[in-house]
Amino acid sequence: MPRKNYKNKFEIFFYDKAYIIAILFLCILTSFVFFLCSADTSGSNSDDAENDEDIAVDSVYNETAMFLAGKELPADSNLHEFSLTKEYRSYSKQIDGNWDHLQRLNEKKISIWREKYLPERYTRTIFYPFSGPDILNAVIFFPDGKEYIMFGLEPVGDIPRPHNLSHDRLRSGLRKLWESLDTVINVNFFKTEEMKNEIGNNSFDSVISVMMFFLARTNYQVVNAAKIWIDGNGNHTTVKPENRPNTVIPGCEIVFKKPNTSLLKRVCYYQIDIGDHSLVNHGNFTAYLKSRGRLTTIIKSASYLMHREHHFSGIRSLILSQSDYMLQDDSGIPLKYFSPVEWELSFHGNYVKPIRLFASRYQESLYQASKKYSTGPLDFSYGYNFKDHNPSLMFGERVK
Repeated sequence: MPRKNYKNKFEIFFYDKAYIIAILFLCILTSFVFFLCSADTSGSNSDDAENDEDIAVDSVYNETAMFLAGKELPADSNLHEFSLTKEYRSYSKQIDGNWDHLQRLNEKKISIWREKYLPERYTRTIFYPFSGPDILNAVIFFPDGKEYIMFGLEPVGDIPRPHNLSHDRLRSGLRKLWESLDTVINVNFFKTEEMKNEIGNNSFDSVISVMMFFLARTNYQVVNAAKIWIDGNGNHTTVKPENRPNTVIPGCEIVFKKPNTSLLKRVCYYQIDIGDHSLVNHGNFTAYLKSRGRLTTIIKSASYLMHREHHFSGIRSLILSQSDYMLQDDSGIPLKYFSPVEWELSFHGNYVKPIRLFASRYQESLYQASKKYSTGPLDFSYGYNFKDHNPSLMFGERVK
């Protein structure tokens, strides 16, 4: 159709002005519709459940965490009667003694070191790869995080529900939990082989229970707990997806906070094999991590998996590209992968050599850097060298 010929400039002006107004109106209308769609919370995704008032506090979960941690229970709790028994008091005394022997002292020393050597501000999302259920070290080193993302090979297990169990089942459950915790309480790391046997699907020795235990022992209140999944598109959901089941990644989520505060935090743990052979089929996990924005990463006792040139190159590259801050022992990413143009590094402790099991992962470059630039010995336990009292840490801050 030929373009209409307007009679004069006056008519052309009003035509163009009306056209522009119509376009602006359509843009505003489209933005409004998009906003309404984005604000719809009726679906199952809960990625942005950041508003503290959106999550109701459920005292049952907090009582469960306190019970697992051997703490005193409220008088109106269904668990209070059992907490007065000789068995529970013995369990509580055993937990307190072992915790005070290492973890309480360790936490105090870490806090002093953290105040001196780690930045006051870092990204709100803390990433802890190869963590297992160790939320403990994540919240001690980076207590101001809002969201903590962890993963491991251990199955998520069931959410513990002890309130209506018999005394016999409560005793049995606490015994299983203690067997799962014995090593980490005394040496501050999980042994991979032991975790395979001791972290199970039983609700008392599950990943969820162990994380609840650690949160309660570090004086956090557990607000809520739930099973979660990452769907085939990389979205976090509280409803198990039915489509593309082979790519779905199971996990659990615990919402927690400090007493007398309204600031909620969230830890998400996912069960996934992150080797290159698996990651190639789980692009949804990569998409999920990228959706979380810039990361502060902590790596500890990671079996030197990312030292392997090819088998774990995907997760190594993802961590290096998406992290703005990184704290790790020598079992994490080798020093050679940190470009001095992109990273400012500091070294702490005495790096000597890996334990015998990982002797082949020795790094001469890290030894020389630690020898020359270390801030001095570390007086707390971290990583595999707990017996030799030679823990070492490297902290990196992205500069480009």
